[in-house]
Amino acid sequence: MMRDDNRRGIVLMIVAMIGFIGNDTLMKLASEDMPVGQAMFLRGLSLIPVLMIAAWKNSAFQGFKVAFHPALVLRTLGDAVSAMLYISALARLPIANATAILQLVPLLSTAGAALALGEKVGLRRWSAVVIGFAAVLLIIRPGLDGFNVWSLVALLAALFVTVRDLSSRRLPPGTSSIFVSLIAAVSVTLLAGALGSFETWHPITARGAAYALAAGFIIAGAYFTIVSAARVGEVSVVAPFRYTIILWAILIQVVVFHTVPDAATFIGAAALVAVGTYSFLREKRVAP
Repeated sequence: MMRDDNRRGIVLMIVAMIGFIGNDTLMKLASEDMPVGQAMFLRGLSLIPVLMIAAWKNSAFQGFKVAFHPALVLRTLGDAVSAMLYISALARLPIANATAILQLVPLLSTAGAALALGEKVGLRRWSAVVIGFAAVLLIIRPGLDGFNVWSLVALLAALFVTVRDLSSRRLPPGTSSIFVSLIAAVSVTLLAGALGSFETWHPITARGAAYALAAGFIIAGAYFTIVSAARVGEVSVVAPFRYTIILWAILIQVVVFHTVPDAATFIGAAALVAVGTYSFLREKRVAP
C-alpha cells in the first residue's frame, strides 16, 4: 500500500506541473503583445517580491559569500540563460512541442553526471539517453517539412537547464532553496532588461501586463510546491509525475491555442516519458 506522504508528494508534484505549464501558457500569451524580454521583465516585478517575502519569513537571506559561490554562480547563469532561450522558443513553437523537448533534461543530467561529475552510468541508462535523443529528434524533425529552427533553441535551453541542475549538486550544504530561487529570479529579470536594449518594447497593454504579472505569482507557487513535493515523498515515487506536464501542455495546446499535436509529437513525447521514468527508477536502484 502506498504511504500517505508519497500520495501527498504525488499530488504536490502534479500541482507544481500545473503551475509551471500555467506560467508557460501565460508567458506565451504575453509574448503575443510584447517582446520576450519585456514580458520576462514584467514577470520579475511580481516574482521577485514574492520570493523576497518568502525569504524574509523563512530567514533565508544568506551572505555574499554564498551568493558568489562558484556553483551558485554557474547555476544562476544556467537558470537565466535557459529561461531566456526557452521563453523565446515557446513564443514561436507549439506549447506541447516546447514542453516535450524540455523533458530531455533528466536524461541530459544523467549523461552530464557521468561526463562532468564522474558518476558511474551503466549501459541501460546510456541506452535511455540515446533513446531520449531519438525521441526529441522525432519531435524536432530536422531537415523535414515540420522543422522549426526554434526547436533547436528549445533544445539549447534544455542543455542550460542541465547545467543548472548539475550545478545544484555542488551548492554549499545548507544553502536555502528560496535564496537560490531569489538570486535566479533577480538574474533573469536583469538579463531580460538587458535584452530590452536590443528590442523595441511595446506600450504595455492591460492584457499583456496581467498575463506577465500573473505568471510571476504562479511560477513562485510552483517553485514552493515542487520543493515541498521532493521533501514530502520519496524521489523515486514522486519524480516521474513531472511528466504530467506533457499532458497539461497537450490539453492547453488544444483548448487555448486550438491546434492538435501531430502523431510524431505524440510518439516522441510518449517515448520521452517512458525512458525518463525508467531513468528515474534506475537512478533509485543504483543509488548507494
